[in-house]
Order: sequence, then structure tokens, then C-alpha cells
Amino acid sequence: MPTEGEEQQNLPDAEAVRAATRRRLRQPVPRTNRVCPRFSDPEWSLLQRAADQAGLAPGGYTAAAVLAAAASADPNAAVADYRRGIQELMESNRQLGAVGNNLNQVAFYLNSGGQPAADLRQLLQRVEASIAAVDGAVAWMVRR
Repeated sequence: MPTEGEEQQNLPDAEAVRAATRRRLRQPVPRTNRVCPRFSDPEWSLLQRAADQAGLAPGGYTAAAVLAAAASADPNAAVADYRRGIQELMESNRQLGAVGNNLNQVAFYLNSGGQPAADLRQLLQRVEASIAAVDGAVAWMVRR
């Protein structure tokens, strides 16, 4: 039978118990609501890197980021940057489609014997530059 001193040595101290439960100081009771997000491998790598930089576990970092976005004055702004970028690219694509329609009309005019305007070459260069810019933005969004 262990003596009183041996029993005290086997019992964990209060600090060890607190560290093992890892209860947040501001949360005296466990949280009952859960969200379980799933991530692709590249997304998980980004999350782990960001969590490491913040000194948090991935779950804690995710919770902090979500709560910060939800508590902001405009939660949509915190989350919607990516979505807004996609919408803007879709709008650019629509506008380039309209430009393509106009170019078809120009080609029809020229093929039927019309004379090109003096600034047609400059206009075509601007269209090419616009297409290249949209392509670059799409590539950036994909890498993101």
C-alpha cells in the first residue's frame, strides 16, 4: 500500500490537468456547436502554414479566422474576396465575348470589301492586351 507521500507524487498537479484539457480561459464550458470543414491537400498545406505562423493549431486557427470574419462589420467582405474575383472575371469574360462579336462584324465588313480604319491595329492590340490580362488574372486565381 502506498504511503501518503507516494500518493501525492502519483496525482497530477492542477497545472498538468489544465494543460491536458486545454480549455480556453475565456470558455469555462465546452462548446456544443460544431462545423467540420474539409480541405484539399493544397488548402490544408496553406492552412497549416498560416496556423504555424500564428502559433495555433489548424483547428484553432480555423476557428479564430471564422469568428473574426463573422464578427466583422461586413462578414461578406471577409469571405467574399475570392467569390468577387470570380464574378469580376466572369464579367470580364462576358465583355470579351461582346468584343469578339464586334470583331466578327469588323471581319465581315473587311471581307466584304470594306477599308480598315486607321486605328484598327491599335484596337486589336488593346483587345489582345485585355485578353492577356484576363488570362493572367485567371491563372492567379487558380494558383491562389
